[in-house]
Amino acid sequence: MPTIQATASLQLDWIIVGGGLSGLATAYVLRKAGHRVRVLEKLQKLDVPAAGLRVPPNLSKIFKDWIAVMKETGGDFLMMHHEDVHKMLYRLAVEAGVTVELGVEVVAVEAGQSDESPEPRVVLASGQVYTADLVVGADGPTSIVRQTAFDIDDTAEPVGVTVLGGIIPADAMLKDPDWSSFVLADEWPIFMGPRRSLCCHPVRAKKEFSVQLFWPNDEAGPDNVGPESWYEVIPTTSIDFTPYAPSIQRLLAMVPFLTRTRFMKRAEELENWSDDSGRIVLIGEAAHPWFPGGSHISSMVVEDAVVFGTLFSHLSDHSQIGSFLSAYQELREARTKVVKQEDITNAQLVMLPYGPDRDARNANMAPLSRTDDWDEGILKRELDVFAEIFCYEAEDAAEEWWVDWGRFSQRAKGQQQQSYQDDHAADAGTHQQMGFMYGAVTSVTGHHSDDEES
Repeated sequence: MPTIQATASLQLDWIIVGGGLSGLATAYVLRKAGHRVRVLEKLQKLDVPAAGLRVPPNLSKIFKDWIAVMKETGGDFLMMHHEDVHKMLYRLAVEAGVTVELGVEVVAVEAGQSDESPEPRVVLASGQVYTADLVVGADGPTSIVRQTAFDIDDTAEPVGVTVLGGIIPADAMLKDPDWSSFVLADEWPIFMGPRRSLCCHPVRAKKEFSVQLFWPNDEAGPDNVGPESWYEVIPTTSIDFTPYAPSIQRLLAMVPFLTRTRFMKRAEELENWSDDSGRIVLIGEAAHPWFPGGSHISSMVVEDAVVFGTLFSHLSDHSQIGSFLSAYQELREARTKVVKQEDITNAQLVMLPYGPDRDARNANMAPLSRTDDWDEGILKRELDVFAEIFCYEAEDAAEEWWVDWGRFSQRAKGQQQQSYQDDHAADAGTHQQMGFMYGAVTSVTGHHSDDEES
């Protein structure tokens, strides 16, 4: 069943700032809902350096609805290449009728000037200005939309963790006796060390192997400063891996280059995901910056898009915009906080320094290596976590809100409007009757007073 079942009776003009996974997914669902959508992306092209991407079940369910992903990727569905997902969403959006402009840099987003002219303005580096009914900031953790349209302290400080990503040709690994079995296995191995970890998995039908390192900032290569960005590329040789096991050294020597980004903590979190005008809204990491390299980062931004687009598929009146924006944040904020904390906790777990916490982790994980008999308590706890995260249905969540609240509030508004119109019509009828009576009196008496005229 394809996502987005309804077509909005009121179709708006939208500008989405940012053409990453979040922006393209949002553009696609809004277009499927009948809206007119333009995406502005500062990158000149889509095939930028990237590594692997985890696609957990809550995201794979959405992709299965949207496209035959297995056919598109030619391989393992749950472990994909970021570039493949990006291009897939781009094709979906463009084929649905979305206008995507590449090489366009947005420098500011401004609220509308007045109630009579509420359309927000999008200012480009070229000086050109776009307007639309609504603007969506989908431009990631360093969002220019958040910085220019929201009154918030957006400064960020490094937490101390750098995430490095790279891709290895499978042919190279197959020649190494220690690593050849990893390429062919349907597994996601994780190597844990003090303040660092390495996880890896095959992508592109096991023709490539993705590696991801969580590393201390001070050991993650030179000039490791600045904001989050997945577009920073460094030579693998710029990092000293000689202290590690020979097999790890050989693995990383096969990586031609690494993408690098830092985990940053912001001084202030957004209280509202939409601005005071109710015409500018943030989505994905622009609304809730994530832990870089987290397992659920891609699923959360696409879930945001599905909830958002589903709500606005029911748009029939401008008066609904505010309630839809509030519902979107209400439905997504609590979930993203819970799942983000799960990602951070898991990352911390595999990077524990030497000491009692690490020893306790190892002791707790030892029984999990046995496949014959799992402790019932451990199994229940793990299944509860899986159910909460993986069984979520984004479209169902939005439709449930619409059925329980949205349509009734709109119906009540319609009834109130109809009641007003009926009352107004009744008053008008009474006035007509009174006018007829006064007219009759006037015709009999031959004159009328000012009071009678009124």
